[in-house]
Amino acid sequence: MERQKYISRSIIIMIILLFSIQSSFSQTTYSDSIYKAYSRGKMDKWFNIMKACEKSASHKSLAEQLELISYYYGYTGWLINAEKYDTAEKYIDKSEGIINTLLNESPENATLYAYKGAYIGFRIGLSKLKAVYLGRRSIKNIDKALELDPDNIQGNIEKGNSLYYCPSIFGGDKEEAITYYIRAVKSFEKQGLVVNNWMYINTMTALGQAYEATDQIQLAKVCYEKIMRIFPNFMWVEDELYPDMIKRHKL
Repeated sequence: MERQKYISRSIIIMIILLFSIQSSFSQTTYSDSIYKAYSRGKMDKWFNIMKACEKSASHKSLAEQLELISYYYGYTGWLINAEKYDTAEKYIDKSEGIINTLLNESPENATLYAYKGAYIGFRIGLSKLKAVYLGRRSIKNIDKALELDPDNIQGNIEKGNSLYYCPSIFGGDKEEAITYYIRAVKSFEKQGLVVNNWMYINTMTALGQAYEATDQIQLAKVCYEKIMRIFPNFMWVEDELYPDMIKRHKL
C-alpha cells in the first residue's frame, strides 16, 4: 500500500514537471501576438506585448514566469544583435534574477537551467573577452538541463546554439549542433507545439542556417521551404535567407 502511494506521488510529480517544461511554449494570451510580431520583424510590438505579460505574470506561477523569460530571451537576443548592449544587460540582469529565484523553488527544472546557460551566453555577446570563463559556466548549465531531461526542448536548443556559435578551437561543432536542433524540432512537433510558436520557427530557421553552413544545401532548401509552407509571410526566411541561398548556390 505504501509503495502504491509512493508510485502515485512520483507520477504526479512527473506530470507537474512535464507541464512546466511545455508551458513556456504552449498557447497563451500573448503567444499569437508574439508570433505575429516576430514573423513580421516588429520588435516594437514585441516590446509592448512583453511589457503587458510582465505586468500580468504571477510571481506564484512557474508557467507564467517561464513565458515571461522566453519573451525577455527573444528580446535580449535582438538587442545584442542590434548592438544595444546597455539595454540588453538590463534584461539579462532581470531575467537571471527571475531564473535564480525559480531555481530555488524548482531545483530540478531542466528548462530553467537551459535558460540560465542561455543568459550566461548572452553576456558573452556583450563582451567577447569573457568567453573563456563564461563559456564554461554556460555549457555547464545547459548540460545540467539535458542531464535532467535529455528531451528538454530549451536544453536542446541551447546545446545546438552553443555548438554552432562557439569557435571550433573551443569545442564548437556545427555538424553536431544540427543533431540538437533536430531533437528540439522533433520535440516541438511531437508535443503539438508548432502553431504560431515563435520559438519553433526560430529553431527551424537555426536548423536551416546550420545546414547551409555545413554545405548541406538541399537539406537547407527543404528546411526553408517547410518553414514557408507552415508559416507563410515569415519575412526573415521568405525575403532574405531563402532567396539569398538560392542566388548564392544558383539553385
